[in-house]
Amino acid sequence: MDSPWMTVGQTASYTGRHYKTVLAALQDEVLEGHQRARRGHWRVHRDAADSWVRGKKSRRRVRVATR
Repeated sequence: MDSPWMTVGQTASYTGRHYKTVLAALQDEVLEGHQRARRGHWRVHRDAADSWVRGKKSRRRVRVATR
């Protein structure tokens, strides 16, 4: 993996969790992620995934608005 940014599927594989578990954590703001639009694809930074697996709370959930 070259980039520290992962999709939901890559995050699931990296953490050993099901992709629906990762998606639910993002939606419940337990896992920090970035989304360009309301229905856009999530991206999770490797550090956020590591913190989530260790049980640390997410700092924030970020969504970047587009036109």
